[in-house]
Amino acid sequence: MPERRRNLRAVVRLEVKPGSKSIKRPPFYVTYNVSSSGLYLITTDPFPEKTQIKLNFQLPGDSHNISVIAEVVWCREKDERPPYYPGMGVIFKEIKGEDRERIDRFVKGLIAGEKKAGKQTTTGIDTPGG
Repeated sequence: MPERRRNLRAVVRLEVKPGSKSIKRPPFYVTYNVSSSGLYLITTDPFPEKTQIKLNFQLPGDSHNISVIAEVVWCREKDERPPYYPGMGVIFKEIKGEDRERIDRFVKGLIAGEKKAGKQTTTGIDTPGG
């Protein structure tokens, strides 16, 4: 399968809050990875593909709140292809340019730090939301 990934992504746990409260949905999600084009959110109850959701989060060490409109582009069911986490890949449909740049700097900083430390825990290049 040809490589479709375009943006650097890093494995990082972030707390992401939905923009609207719902009894059926959790009060927050945890990411598996992040890129400047999207996130992978761990959940056993993903939204259907093409659902648009508002998300809010902060990057570690940064008090700036990032607010995006994201679209679910794919879902992974529980127990599908272990050892992967169930959840949903989302792409950012609406995001401020400075927030996309902030995420990109954060991801590049994590990757540079890991290379310097001789670690390889990032996942490299990313498909949108993946």
